[in-house]
Amino acid sequence: MPDPNFKDPNFKARTYTQEPGPAAMPFQRYAAECHAKLINLLDREAPEPEVQCFLDRNPCLVPGAWTPGSPPGHYPLHCALISQPRLPSLGSRQPDFMWLATDSLTWYPTLIEIEAPSKRIFTASGVPCSKFTQARNQLAQWRNWFNTPTNVQQFMDSYRIPDTWRHAKTFRIHMILVYGRRQEFQDNPQLSKQRGSLLPGADEELMSYDRLRADEKLKEAVTVRMGPSSRYCAIAVPPVFTLNPAVADRLLHVDGIEKAIDRCDGISVARKKFLRHRLQYWKTWAARPQQGVIGGPDTYDE
Repeated sequence: MPDPNFKDPNFKARTYTQEPGPAAMPFQRYAAECHAKLINLLDREAPEPEVQCFLDRNPCLVPGAWTPGSPPGHYPLHCALISQPRLPSLGSRQPDFMWLATDSLTWYPTLIEIEAPSKRIFTASGVPCSKFTQARNQLAQWRNWFNTPTNVQQFMDSYRIPDTWRHAKTFRIHMILVYGRRQEFQDNPQLSKQRGSLLPGADEELMSYDRLRADEKLKEAVTVRMGPSSRYCAIAVPPVFTLNPAVADRLLHVDGIEKAIDRCDGISVARKKFLRHRLQYWKTWAARPQQGVIGGPDTYDE
């Protein structure tokens, strides 16, 4: 019979506590509202800047947070969607979004290009439109930029890629082009087949706007831009934003989350106050040299 007084010297206790606060918006309600708003934008063919702004406010809709070809296992860096990221010294058009995705062996700068929903892939004669060709060529320019080692080094320095990623993981880029609507090709098998061969590279994929869905695993995500001295600055959080120890360390790297919470119309006044109060707690906890074990039934959804 086990000794009830025995203490395993290798056991690490939890070093944090969680507080129940005003509840966040239920995710299913949020996802339904997001989908309805997205469809409205697409059906009225909203201009690209309006779509960009909507996705800024709802980062869990943007694809690419998880490494390609594998199920979600690791959060992207800081669980942050980077809006309008800069590729240093690149004079051509910059990406619209970027996730820094990772798994146990590889890390991926995932570059996302969005185009206006009104744009079509094919002409009436079934040939790719010039605007689509320009968007596809943009991906090729990004690929060529990352093929230069000095650019990769500059990129890692600019985005403060962790040393553990630099030295222990393989680097690969991934690119996603969000372009067009499914209705253009879904009833035309020939166009559908042709579309499947338009982005043949292993590091690129073509996605229609109709595939965008709110990802519940990204309810903690924040949208950021790079600020002075390569600091991440939060510009938006979604109404379902939560705090938990698994992503608390990002509070040491991302500035302005309090202001982003205040700007979110979908978070109640009481919950905004609660989140601002708990942000400092989690920031202090994240700075501890020993954080103990993370786990238990109350690990998430504060």
